[in-house]
Amino acid sequence: MQVSRYKTAELIKATNGKIFACEFIKKDGSVRKMIVRLGVAKNLKGGKNGASAKNSLMTVWDMMAGGYRMINLETIQRLKVNGSTYEVI
Repeated sequence: MQVSRYKTAELIKATNGKIFACEFIKKDGSVRKMIVRLGVAKNLKGGKNGASAKNSLMTVWDMMAGGYRMINLETIQRLKVNGSTYEVI
């Protein structure tokens, strides 16, 4: 199924902390595939989040690496949410 880039943030937020997979292009040009989830507060230590709405970064918990990662919503290529795969156009 194809989905617009604007709809990806809504799909991710609609997971409500459930696990989903994403594929995006990293800053160095390589492709990263991750299994992640939102809403994890396990290792928070205070301070401020480096993501701003301007650069469309979203903080997620990487299930495989066991740490927080940033996803650039502008470079997402593929999402798998609730068993449905979405190609971002």
